Amino acid sequence: MTILVTGAGGRIGATVLRQLYEQGRPVRAAGRTQPADLPGGADLPGGVEWVELDLAAPTSAARALAGVEQVFLYAQPEGAEQLLKVAADAGLRHIVLLSSLAIDHDAGQPGPIARQHLLVERAIEVSGIGATVLRPGAFASNALQWAAQIRAEGRVAMPYPDTHSEPVHPDDLAQVAVRAFDDGPAGAVHRITGPQSLSAREQVRAIATAINGPIEVREIDPQTYAQQLAAHVPATFVRSLLDYQRERDGQPGPVYDVAALLGRPARSFATWATENVTSFS
Repeated sequence: MTILVTGAGGRIGATVLRQLYEQGRPVRAAGRTQPADLPGGADLPGGVEWVELDLAAPTSAARALAGVEQVFLYAQPEGAEQLLKVAADAGLRHIVLLSSLAIDHDAGQPGPIARQHLLVERAIEVSGIGATVLRPGAFASNALQWAAQIRAEGRVAMPYPDTHSEPVHPDDLAQVAVRAFDDGPAGAVHRITGPQSLSAREQVRAIATAINGPIEVREIDPQTYAQQLAAHVPATFVRSLLDYQRERDGQPGPVYDVAALLGRPARSFATWATENVTSFS
């Protein structure tokens, strides 16, 4: 039973692919372009087939889905209906969808991130294909956005140093996804966080402990930060990200019991920081 992993060149997709491969599962990798190497420097596992698949324009979906019964899917709304039609015709029976906890956070008035993921969740419901929905909060690996500045300047500049998130270790998220393939299309929605609600300042402190050196946290004007974000983040998301950070400033959020899904305690952000010390030093 072949499992197709979309976005296999990305950080989460690559981790799901690796865990499936290490379990000896038949797996196929898909993405817009085949990477020379996967995040973390790992090569595509030996013997794993790579197929080109652009989720926004899935013209090659039939080839990618041939002989596939389950898919790990990123929430790309553009092209979703076309992809799901091909998937239904191909006999796909189960999707594990990487959605977002922003749906729960923005329940009253969904922002652009929540809307993007909701569109795909609803499209899957209409398709009739069984699905397990994963709604993670922030990824611990989001902290890599600070890595270049920490290495070069020994500091991090941000508008809301005390804004909270509940960073989930990428390996934990991938393990929940892999287990979902065995659980089958039960229609479950899993809300996934790390074990602690931490401010950005506390996360930087954990990185400083991991590298055994000081890191300064410098507060900057939100408008300055918005201009920096706009260079590599779509404008529609910049305001949403800043609004979220302002709302969570000094406000710890709920932590979900992922241990029940993992069969063990969730990994801490400090653990992730220690594992990724070379990125920051």
